[in-house]
Amino acid sequence: MKNTIPGEQGLTFEEAIKELEDIVLTLEEGTVSLEQSLELYKRGIILIEFCNKQLTEAQGVVSLLSRSRTGELEEISIEVPEKDEN
Repeated sequence: MKNTIPGEQGLTFEEAIKELEDIVLTLEEGTVSLEQSLELYKRGIILIEFCNKQLTEAQGVVSLLSRSRTGELEEISIEVPEKDEN
């Protein structure tokens, strides 16, 4: 299941990062109007929130492999406490 931004069905993490990179390049060039810059900035914030959510969810399922004292590989679940968004 892909997490999506409202109105952006199927947007992937990689696509969001690419769009963020494009926004940064456009803003750094300084060739857009103030109004366009503000719209790009707003879009960038939405994309950042989307990417942060994706990364937080991914951290919750990451596992660490380590060797036990007997030399066998063990999977250790890494639990990331959820942030209180208040």
